[in-house]
Amino acid sequence: MNKTLDNWMLRVVLLLMLGGVVQAIEEKPLVLGRGTERFEVGRLLEKDDFKNLDRWEVQLQEKEGEPAARVEAREGVLDCLVPNRGCTVWFKKKLKTRQVITYEVLCPVPEKGMLGVEVKDVNNFWLASDPEDPRNGLFDSSRYTGDFGTYDKMSGYYASTGGRRNKSTRMRRYPRDRKARPIEHIALKDRDNKKEFMVLPGKVMKVQLVAFDDLVQYIVDGVLVYEMAFGDEVAVEKYGRGQLRDGFDDYDEKEFPFYREGYFGFRMVGTHHVYSKFRVHELREIVPKERERVEVTVSSLKELRKVAEGSYQNVRMKPGTYVLDALGQGEAGLIFQGSYNVFDLEGVTFELPLSILSKMTQVKGRKGARGYLISGNHVTLRGGSFVNTYPYKLEEVIDYGTYNQNQNNYPVRTAVEMTVTGDDVLLEKCEMTVRGSSPYGYGNMYGIGAGAAIPLHKHSGILIHGNRAVLDGCQVKMEAFGHAIFVQHGTDIVVKNCYVEGGVRPSNDFLREQAKGSLARKFNYEIQWPQEVKGLRVPENHMINLVEDGIRAYRGAGRMTVENCKVVRMRGGIKLYLADEAEVRNCEVLDCVVQGYSVPNRGVIEDCRGNAAYGPLLYIHMDSNHSQRIEIEVLPAPHGLGDHPLAAIRGRDHDITFTVDGEKGAQLKRPIIVGYPMRFDYLSIDYPEVPVGMAELYDKFAPERYKAEGVELTNESQHPVVIGELSKKNRVESAGAVRNLGRENRVRQLEEK
Repeated sequence: MNKTLDNWMLRVVLLLMLGGVVQAIEEKPLVLGRGTERFEVGRLLEKDDFKNLDRWEVQLQEKEGEPAARVEAREGVLDCLVPNRGCTVWFKKKLKTRQVITYEVLCPVPEKGMLGVEVKDVNNFWLASDPEDPRNGLFDSSRYTGDFGTYDKMSGYYASTGGRRNKSTRMRRYPRDRKARPIEHIALKDRDNKKEFMVLPGKVMKVQLVAFDDLVQYIVDGVLVYEMAFGDEVAVEKYGRGQLRDGFDDYDEKEFPFYREGYFGFRMVGTHHVYSKFRVHELREIVPKERERVEVTVSSLKELRKVAEGSYQNVRMKPGTYVLDALGQGEAGLIFQGSYNVFDLEGVTFELPLSILSKMTQVKGRKGARGYLISGNHVTLRGGSFVNTYPYKLEEVIDYGTYNQNQNNYPVRTAVEMTVTGDDVLLEKCEMTVRGSSPYGYGNMYGIGAGAAIPLHKHSGILIHGNRAVLDGCQVKMEAFGHAIFVQHGTDIVVKNCYVEGGVRPSNDFLREQAKGSLARKFNYEIQWPQEVKGLRVPENHMINLVEDGIRAYRGAGRMTVENCKVVRMRGGIKLYLADEAEVRNCEVLDCVVQGYSVPNRGVIEDCRGNAAYGPLLYIHMDSNHSQRIEIEVLPAPHGLGDHPLAAIRGRDHDITFTVDGEKGAQLKRPIIVGYPMRFDYLSIDYPEVPVGMAELYDKFAPERYKAEGVELTNESQHPVVIGELSKKNRVESAGAVRNLGRENRVRQLEEK
C-alpha cells in the first residue's frame, strides 16, 4: 500500500479515537420516537470490528475502464473505495425483527485527483431477502451484482442519506418491482434537499436502524430521521400508465406486512466509506405493568367473541359443545384479538362443520379459511377440543375413490384450522381433530402445490406466524391432507409434550381401487407429481401417506425447540431442516412415510427414537448442510413396507449415532447411506442399485455435487452402511456391514451388542 494511503489510514484511526469512539464501555443504542413506549435495548447479539471479511459478502459492480476499487477489512475498519460503481457488503448472518443495528461511518475528503468518488450515499438494506430463495438468494452474484437496480426485486427495508449526489434522504420498503415491473411501495422522502441531513466530509456519522415488528426507524447522529408504524398514513410511489406518481396509503398488515427476518447490507455507489463498530442489539418489549385481570364467565359463542376483543381477562367458558354455525366476523370462526388474556376451555368442544368451512373459503378476496385466529399477544388457550364434522356420519374414511367425488367433504379452497399470528401465545392441552380435504387417500402423487395435476383442497392443523409461541401437551389428529403443526414465520417456537397422529394406506389397496370416477383409476394408477417421475406406476407393497408433516418448519422459521413429542403415521415426522436453528430432544417418530427427522445446519437431535417402517428415519437434505449433532435409537419395524433406506446422509462435519436397545422381531436390514447422488425417492434397500424402472431418471438427476465429507458416524445397529462414491474423509464405526465405495474414508467394525 502506498505511503499516502498509509498516512490517510493513520489519520482515520486518530480521528476515530479523538472523537471518543473508542471507549471502555460502549454506548447502547438510543430509544427514540414511539420506541420509548414499545421496547428497551437488551443484550448485544452481534459485533464485528473488521479483523477480516469472513462474515461479509461483497457484491461489487463490474465497470470497465474505471479506477480500481477496493473493499478490505483493516485496522478495525471496513474500507470501501468504489469509484463510479455500486457496491453492497452483506452481513452473512440473518438478523431478526426486534433488533437494532448500529455502526459508524466516515466519508473522507477525496484525495486530489481521485476520479469517480464523491462524498455521498450512506445507504443501508436491512431485513432483506430474495423472495425466490429467502435463505441464500441474495448472495447469488448472477442476480444481485452490485448495480442498484438489481435489488429492486428483493424484500426488505432501505434507508439512505446523501443519495442523488448528496441531495436526498429516504426510507423505503422493498420490493420496488415484481417480475421486472414497477409496483407500489412505501417511499418516505420528505427530508430531500435539507442540508441538515446531508453527508459531511471527514465527519463520523452514527447510524441506527430499528425494526421492532411494524415499527421501523432510521436514526442518524441521534436524530430520528424517519419512522413508521401500523396505523400511519405513509407516502408511496405508484406506477400507472408507465409513469411514476406519488401518493399516500395506510401502513397496515394487509397491504404492507412487516418483515420478520433478513440480511443487513452496507450500500454505496461512487464514493469512499470507512465503516467501524458494527453492532446488533436485541430489543425487548416493554411489558405494561401487570393489571389485575378481570374474571369473566361466558356460556355462548356470541359472548366469547365479544370478550375475545378485550384484554387483561381470565375467561372461563361453560363446559359443553358449541357449534360454529356462523362466519363470525367474516375473517375466521373465532378471533382472539385481545392481549394478555387466559381462556380456560376445559370441558369445552368447538365443532366447525365442513359445510361452514366451505362457505368461509368462498368469501371474496380470500384464498383460504382460518377456523380460529389468535392475533393478540400474550394469549393463553388452556384445554378445549376443536373438531371438524362432516354433513353426515363419517368418522373414518375407507372408500377414498368415492370420498373425493363429494364436494361436501372438503373446503372449497385451502383451510387452516388454527392460525397464530400474535406473539407469546400459549396453547396448553388443546386437542384438535382435523377433517376434510381433497385429494385424500393419495399422498403426494397428484401434487402438493403449484403444478398439481388436480385442484388442491388442503386442510392443516395449527399454523404459527408469531414469535415465542409455545404448544404444551397438545394433541393433533389429522384426517385431512395437510400439516399438523407448522411454522412459517416467527422465532423461539417451542413444541413440547405434544402428540400428533395421521394416517397411512397400503399401495396395494390403492391399486385395487375401482370406484367410478376415482382418482387412482382416472390416472391409470400412475404417479403424476413431481414431473421427474410422472407416469411411473405406483409400486406394490409400499405405504401411502394420507396427510402431510407432523411438526414442520418452513423458510421464515427462526429458532425452534421440540421436546418430549411423539409423531405417528405422518408423511414426515419432525421436519425442521428449513428453520434457522433447531433442537429436538426426547422425541419419538413412528411409521412415517417420507422421513422421520431432519434439522438445519448445527441442528441437534438428542435422546430420540424412531423406526423406518415406511420411509427413512433420518434424512439430511442438502450438500450445504453441516455440523449436525444427532443421536437416535433405532426401533424395530417388523411390519415395515417399501424398499427405502434407514437413513440418507449428505453434507459435512456431522456427528451421528444410531443406537439400539435390542432389535426384536424379524425386519429388513435397511442401509444407512452416507453420501448419495439422488433424491431419497430413488434410493433403494439395494443401494447403489437403482429401483426398478428408475434407471433413466437416476442418470438424469444425479449431478456430481451430491456427497458427504467429514461425517462421524457410529452405527450400533445391525443395519448396513453404504458409503457413496462421491464421499470422502468420513469416519464410520458400525456393528452392521460396511460397503465403502468412496475414498479416504476410515472404517472400523464394532462388536455386536
